[in-house]
Amino acid sequence: MRVWAAGVVGVMLLVSGCGGTTDGAPTAAPSTTSAIAASASTEAWDPCTIPDEAIEAAGLAVETKKATLIGERPISPDWSTCFWRNPLPESWYHLGVFSSVFSLDYLRDEGPFEQFTAVEGFDGLRFQRKIKYDEVSCGIAIGHDKGVIYLMLDGLARTESLADPCVEVERLARSLRLSLPSPN
Repeated sequence: MRVWAAGVVGVMLLVSGCGGTTDGAPTAAPSTTSAIAASASTEAWDPCTIPDEAIEAAGLAVETKKATLIGERPISPDWSTCFWRNPLPESWYHLGVFSSVFSLDYLRDEGPFEQFTAVEGFDGLRFQRKIKYDEVSCGIAIGHDKGVIYLMLDGLARTESLADPCVEVERLARSLRLSLPSPN
């Protein structure tokens, strides 16, 4: 349960660190209509559009697809998200794919992540969370001309890790790369 909670806390820290306003920039007035106001997530690429065939080929369970981690509300208006688990009976993690119009530099400088390192033969950067618990997690971030995408692997609570999470998230990123937006 601690690992799952740590994953949720990490996601919440990310979105709280990536929202907000910039000094001197105008802020939008609250909407008075029942229509959903346009936000960065409506402009960002939607990770739930990754084809089921690509998800299955990567070794993820298509039927576990969820647009949100908990409940039905988006994690943040600034990020589009989609989540999958690796298949049962040996499911030990979920993969979250996050997309925003923020840049890779913004994620690196303002996000709750650290230890960004190049991935050999790949156009992404591997990273870790700044706040560490007894967790199994690792991420890969990829910049593109309309923003940033990152894949975050988080271990499931009370489940033994069956592989190195950084090796597994890199494998997933390579497998899904053709279904993601093109790099910068």
